[in-house]
Amino acid sequence: MVGRAALPDPKAVLVINFRYHLVSLTAVFLALTVGLILGTAALNGPAMEALESTSQGLRDSNEQLRAQVTELEQQLGDEQEFASEVAPAYLAGRLAGRSILVVALPGADTAAVDGAVEMLGHAGATVSGRVSILDDFFDPANADQLVDLVDTTTPATVTTPVTYDGVQAMSYVLAAVTTGKVAGAPVQIAPGDITTVTTALTELQLLTVEAAPTGAADGVLVLAGAGFTDSDAEVRNTGMITVTNEFAADAPTVYGAMSSAGDGNPIATIRADDTGRVATVDNAGFTQGQIAAVAALGDFVTAGTVDHLGIGEGASGLLPDAA
Repeated sequence: MVGRAALPDPKAVLVINFRYHLVSLTAVFLALTVGLILGTAALNGPAMEALESTSQGLRDSNEQLRAQVTELEQQLGDEQEFASEVAPAYLAGRLAGRSILVVALPGADTAAVDGAVEMLGHAGATVSGRVSILDDFFDPANADQLVDLVDTTTPATVTTPVTYDGVQAMSYVLAAVTTGKVAGAPVQIAPGDITTVTTALTELQLLTVEAAPTGAADGVLVLAGAGFTDSDAEVRNTGMITVTNEFAADAPTVYGAMSSAGDGNPIATIRADDTGRVATVDNAGFTQGQIAAVAALGDFVTAGTVDHLGIGEGASGLLPDAA
């Protein structure tokens, strides 16, 4: 009698299936590995040659660019030297007998400010003060402190505007005591008034004084960098414009930016607003720009002409005569 065949053990079936899949996967990966090895071996020569050719081309291009940069730097140096040589003759008499206040804002290169002061000398001007307004002056966290400072430092002859903007209020007072004017009209300022304001700001590390202001200025040269880029950049850059406008309300003012580059650069806003109260130069970081700034100030002080000079957007020429 033939009996029924026994069914396979389910566990044995599972083991066989698992081994089958394991062997199959191993075979697949082995095939891929062999294919990659063979493919790499076949393409290794041409690929390496192409890569080496590309690398050599990039090295050659880089060397060419370096050479071009070196050449441009040499040309720029020559142009700066030439500008320095012609500056005395070009600027002669443009600000003869005039007193000019120099105000440096954050980002202004010290060497550029020194250069601008030298150009003022060529134009026959006397520097009636040189101050630097520091970064913390524009810090929103110090706004209330500035408002309090206005209350304790404002001369009796000056009436400050009603405002909760600490930068505006303090700039109004600083402009008044350093130019000897309020809204363009002369105001009586005693030497002690100037000292009170500048000392208070200096002690709070909001200002430095390179040359003590005399309290009289026929014009103001403001020099600045490209503006702030931190989280409070918009507020701080607006503050730089506010400072400039407060000085411009009292005396002809030129705003000289080191360059026109940078998002939020205050010079772009000043030119866009174009109130007719601030002349601008966008390359004051270079000798040509320093010459242009002093020439523009001469035009503004003597003829009331508001120039916008430089190489950036909104500039009408490099120099007033070429505008």
